[in-house]
Amino acid sequence: MGAELTRKRVTLKDIAAELGLTHPTVSRALAGHEGISEETRKKVQQAARRLGYVANSGARLLRRGHSNVVGLLLPDMTNEFYAAVAQRLADDCARRGLQLLLSISANDPDRELAQVTALLEARPAGLIATLAPDAHPETLAYLAPMLCVQFMQGHPSLAGPVVTVEDSSGARKAMQHLLDLGHRAIAFVGPNADTPIGDARLRGIGEALAAAGCALDPDLIRLGPSTADFGESAVGSLLERGVAPTALYLSSAPLSLGGMRALSRRAAAVPGDISVIVAGGSPWYDAWPNGLTSVTLPGADLAAAAAEQLFRRLDGDEGDLPERLTLSFDLIRRGSTIPPSR
Repeated sequence: MGAELTRKRVTLKDIAAELGLTHPTVSRALAGHEGISEETRKKVQQAARRLGYVANSGARLLRRGHSNVVGLLLPDMTNEFYAAVAQRLADDCARRGLQLLLSISANDPDRELAQVTALLEARPAGLIATLAPDAHPETLAYLAPMLCVQFMQGHPSLAGPVVTVEDSSGARKAMQHLLDLGHRAIAFVGPNADTPIGDARLRGIGEALAAAGCALDPDLIRLGPSTADFGESAVGSLLERGVAPTALYLSSAPLSLGGMRALSRRAAAVPGDISVIVAGGSPWYDAWPNGLTSVTLPGADLAAAAAEQLFRRLDGDEGDLPERLTLSFDLIRRGSTIPPSR
């Protein structure tokens, strides 16, 4: 054990001596330099693995001014969307020989500041970050000189590239789909309107209703925390009205889970008794009999766009890149929405 702890660190010179090559040749081979033949590159890589060579990240940091780390700051990893985005970005980084360093802020400004500080200590090549709407000024000051791609929501006080979605477009598409089917008594369960997401979704359904010449009915609106428990209680109260709605839009994944639970417990037939649109891309939406129509984020497209914004800027190839790229939600039509039976 003691021998292992005091084992001499393998250097580039050791690999060069082992193979009878020069030190610069070994260095260029490990760096993937195009002037090195494929045969030599493989020979050097095999020797490096056999001898247990580990690159000196400190020396590389001094040469480049940054590490091969890409920071990713997200508010939540229990959310299926963010988990899928993180996986896609990790794969993209791995293909470029970069390491993804993930931090979770929980949308807490204090925790976010601590996470950003820790990320910057790693001298990352760049960052992809979903910042809290009330981010601390110190956080924004730290990020201002960095290559930082803001993801999903752009903070107005931080310049630089932003990849996001038009928040109201999903709600607008959901409501428009139900209106086109002939529904008019359409219930909506969404996040509190004092949050940016809640405000945007309420605005989206209002725009669709106004375009169809319909008024927003407050009796069919339930706003609250984006949790399964609230979704269940909200749908329960909607079904207890004198005249139940003919259609329902559940505008977040947790609300969708709770809302469908309430419908199941009351034996409400979907879509026979009520047409339903849910939010997100959970696998169980397909498993539901005939499937659940859903409004989903274009996760793969958003992750690819964020990666392109970052990597092309790292390569100095940003000539035609837009500063702000805004995508739209997708409406996935399945069997839970039909014309009203009454």
